Amino acid sequence: AGGDQRGKESAAMLVVREGAGYGGVGDRWVDLRVDDHAEPVKELRRLLGVHTLYFGETRELVPLTADLVRELQDILQRTGFYEGEINGVYDDATRDALEDFQGWENLEMRFRRDNQIDKVVLDYMRQRFGPKR
Repeated sequence: AGGDQRGKESAAMLVVREGAGYGGVGDRWVDLRVDDHAEPVKELRRLLGVHTLYFGETRELVPLTADLVRELQDILQRTGFYEGEINGVYDDATRDALEDFQGWENLEMRFRRDNQIDKVVLDYMRQRFGPKR
């Protein structure tokens, strides 16, 4: 951190790892910077959280049970991505809606074609769109 006399105007983070760039291209795993901010380290921490959401590695998978699929169908229906029946069946329409949703939310790198969902995506959906209204 640094940038002015107080050392509190900017912050940056660069992490390199072979082949860790977006889509496996390049070596820049994390390359973030904050310029002209009252709390640059705090803002850098927030940006790192956003970066991890969009580009982090999948660490935990959650099986798509019927109850969970109903919850996802409800969220997808309320957000305009799913028009089918809320029935707990992970069919093509539900899978396509989830894939479209994840693409819209820039979470496409975390989409899976099997009967599991990345826990980060599930937590994001629950936090952002909450339980059934």
